[in-house]
Amino acid sequence: MYLEVYPDIIFILNFFLDLILLFLLKKVNRKKSSILRIILSAMVGGIFAAITGTLLYLNVFLRFLFMNILAALLMIRIAFGKLSKEDFLKQVIVLYLITYFVGGLVNSIYYHTNIRMALINFGKGLPFSNISWKFVVRIFLILIPLSIFLLWLLRCYKLRTSLTYDVTLVLQDRSIKTKGLMDTGNCLYDPIYKKPVMVVENSLMEQILSPELIQCLDEAKKYLSDKNYDIGKWDIENEHILRLRFIPFHSLGKTGMMIGIKLDKVLIDTGKETICNEKVTAAIYDNRLSTGDDYQVILHKELIGI
Repeated sequence: MYLEVYPDIIFILNFFLDLILLFLLKKVNRKKSSILRIILSAMVGGIFAAITGTLLYLNVFLRFLFMNILAALLMIRIAFGKLSKEDFLKQVIVLYLITYFVGGLVNSIYYHTNIRMALINFGKGLPFSNISWKFVVRIFLILIPLSIFLLWLLRCYKLRTSLTYDVTLVLQDRSIKTKGLMDTGNCLYDPIYKKPVMVVENSLMEQILSPELIQCLDEAKKYLSDKNYDIGKWDIENEHILRLRFIPFHSLGKTGMMIGIKLDKVLIDTGKETICNEKVTAAIYDNRLSTGDDYQVILHKELIGI
């Protein structure tokens, strides 16, 4: 009697499962990560699973250490980069919780549907395997709706939680603390640098702008309102002029241009961690953003990794 092991199938299944788990982890903890990092991390998880699956002589302890500890640590490091010890531990714990939840659903589907028999009876579609591509496709046709459902639950949870954060704006040697609303409807981007743009009340910005920047801001407003304004008199090498941005917007059938200032830093306290974004453009809004003064800043979702 012998046991056949198919590392290609182990890798493929674990790669896609790890891809889903890492994506959910990114959304749950609002971490920043690129698609390439997530894919590379999932590939590492698939490789670890394939190697562990072929090394049948490993005892339970070594198998757990290799697959559940070392693989998880390496995957998180690749996916989210260098983290503090506390944050790193939090990501590991949440990953285990998500894995337990998703694994329970997958096991329920496996043991209480015909998929188990399909796994046993499907034949010879993949190299070195007795599982066909049809079976693999069916598995992922089940996993994709499952992932969408989990994301929907996550979105419902987020809508019930507070979307207002403590925000600190830093410009040169000045800083100010305020409240910021995370608005998924904010789709403003710098047209040149392609970076997300936040919206800040003018009354708040005036508290951290230097007299030179206020003068530049006034000149920019004159430029937008006066078609005959001579922009040639601007000193384009002036460090204050270089902070100016012109941000086009479209809202409720209206189009226009907002003036922005490049801030040095924007610190966002999510309650779990403080996210630091550097060189963020703040588009200046002349009126109040909140009737109840609940917030003076509208954040862009990319600033907190959503």
